[in-house]
Amino acid sequence: MGKKFGKLEPYLYLTPALIYFTIFSFYPFIKTVLSSFFVLDANGVVKGFAGLDNYVKVLTDPLFIQSIFNTLLYVVLASPVAIIIALILALVANQKTRTSSIYETIFSLTMAMSMSVTAMIFKIMYNPNIGIINKLLQTKINWLNDSKYAMLSLSAISVWMNIGFNFLFLLAAIRGVPNELLESCLIDGATGFQRVRRVILPLISPTVFFLICNSLAKNVIMSGLPIILTQGGPKGSTTTMIYYMYKNAFNNMNYNYAYASAIITFLLTLVLMLISFSFEKKGVHYS
Repeated sequence: MGKKFGKLEPYLYLTPALIYFTIFSFYPFIKTVLSSFFVLDANGVVKGFAGLDNYVKVLTDPLFIQSIFNTLLYVVLASPVAIIIALILALVANQKTRTSSIYETIFSLTMAMSMSVTAMIFKIMYNPNIGIINKLLQTKINWLNDSKYAMLSLSAISVWMNIGFNFLFLLAAIRGVPNELLESCLIDGATGFQRVRRVILPLISPTVFFLICNSLAKNVIMSGLPIILTQGGPKGSTTTMIYYMYKNAFNNMNYNYAYASAIITFLLTLVLMLISFSFEKKGVHYS
C-alpha cells in the first residue's frame, strides 16, 4: 500500500493544478478550436457547420491583415527595447551600495503599476495641448490620434511597463555571475564592454532567452492599450490581432470572426515561439 501511494503521491500534488488548467485553459481552448469551424449567432448558439469559411473570411478581411502587421510592428518596437533598457539598468545597479535598494526599487517600480493607471497617465502626457512630451520635444504631435505615431506611442508605454519585470530578472542573473571570472577579465585587461559581451551575456543568456519568449508571447496577445486608449484607431493603425478578436466578439457579436482570429493568433504566436527556440542551441549557454 505504501509503495502504491508513493507512486501516486506526485500525481496527487499535481491534481489541483491539472484541474485548474483543464477548466480555465484546456477546455476553453478546445471549445474555441471547435467553435471556429461552425456558424454561430449573436448569442453564441451554433447554427451550422462552416468548415474553413470563417478562416477564409477573416484572412480576406483587410482590417485583420492590417492587424497582423500592426501586431508584428508592436512586437518589434516593444520587446527588444524593453529588454535592452532593463539590461543597461541591471548593469548599472549590479554593484551593491548603501543606496542600491533605493534605485533598485525605482527601476522595478513600473511592474507595480496597473495597465489602466499607466495608460491614463500616458494619455495625459501624450495630450497635444497640455502633455509634457510635446513640451519637451517642442512639437505639436497628436500622438494617439495620428496613424503615423499611434502604434509607436503604445509601444513606448509597453516598454515602460515591462522594464521593471525585465530588470529584476536580469539583475538577479548578473549578480549570479561569479566574481572570479570578472576579476580574471580585469587582470587580462578586458574593457567593460568586453566583459559584458564575452562573460556576462553568455552566462545570463538563459534569463535573456526566457525574457525574449515571455515578451514575444505577451506582446503578440496585447489588447489592453488599444481598448483603453485608441479603440484600434486611428484608421486601424493600432488594431492588433487580439483587439480585432475582442471587437468582433464583444462589440459586433460576430463570434465566427472572433473564434477564427483567436486561433490564427495562437498559431502565429506558436510560430514565433518555435522560431525563437530554434536559436536556443546557438545563443543560449546553460553551463
